[in-house]
Amino acid sequence: MNPKIFKSIVLRTPVLGQLVSERHRLRSKVASYLARREPLRAGSPEASNSGYCHCCRRETVFVAKGSWLRDQYLCSNCLSIPRQRHMQYVLDTFFKGWEEKNIHESSPSNELIARYCSSYSSSQYLPGVQQGTVCNGVRCENLEALTFEDETFDIFITQDVFEHIFNPELAAREISRVLKPGGAHVFTAPKHKGLGKSYARARMLDGQIEYLKEEAYHGNPVGDGRALVTWDYGDDFEDLMNSWSNSHTTTYIIRDRALGIDGEYLEVFVTRKMADRSVSQQDGLKTKWPEPLPVQAIF
Repeated sequence: MNPKIFKSIVLRTPVLGQLVSERHRLRSKVASYLARREPLRAGSPEASNSGYCHCCRRETVFVAKGSWLRDQYLCSNCLSIPRQRHMQYVLDTFFKGWEEKNIHESSPSNELIARYCSSYSSSQYLPGVQQGTVCNGVRCENLEALTFEDETFDIFITQDVFEHIFNPELAAREISRVLKPGGAHVFTAPKHKGLGKSYARARMLDGQIEYLKEEAYHGNPVGDGRALVTWDYGDDFEDLMNSWSNSHTTTYIIRDRALGIDGEYLEVFVTRKMADRSVSQQDGLKTKWPEPLPVQAIF
């Protein structure tokens, strides 16, 4: 029998018709629920949504310009991307009054943080320029050998920088050195799912780059616009940071479209310098570690 004729007969039969109508109603509800849970995709009905942006601190519309939300899910006001909004969400939530702190940002690609700070400085790594000097208005610093005095900053920020450093252990140690006791390194870096052990992709030997894996590059706000990926980080990343900096690292993972935070590699890491590094050999006092920050998981 033709399905259309069968359906018309069923709908005229009271009990069967009621069952079919209920089935259609439930199907519609399930489809609506799945649509709300589905990731934003360009061209879909949910390619945009309203919410609050922590970067421009106003109500906005978030727009997905493509399927790679990490770089293509934009705030229509300030054009920030998810990891930048997540970074400032962490600052606003767990570092109240951060705007008045002494903050340094390495290799910034925008002024999303600088605009709110009364005591903000930044630097870039500029090959061929003497470290600690200013060239065309930009201070040159090498994270592996910073020129700042000990205990200078309250907060040190790096966004997607640590995967481009040849010797991240030196950089973590240097950042800890220039932080005040109790200060924090707040940063992002891609942490790869399913990768148990971090590994170097390239290293510097006698001034020459030795490629251990196939060359890979990310964008760079200075130079030729390309930054060589030197490390892939995995499940042991936090342990490595703890060891390198002799501090404690907390990872924040948040997915909340009302805040414009969705996509891949959204972790924000916070490495806290110990408030008191003194250890008494005579009375056996142990080093005091700061209380771990709570891990946030909002989906």
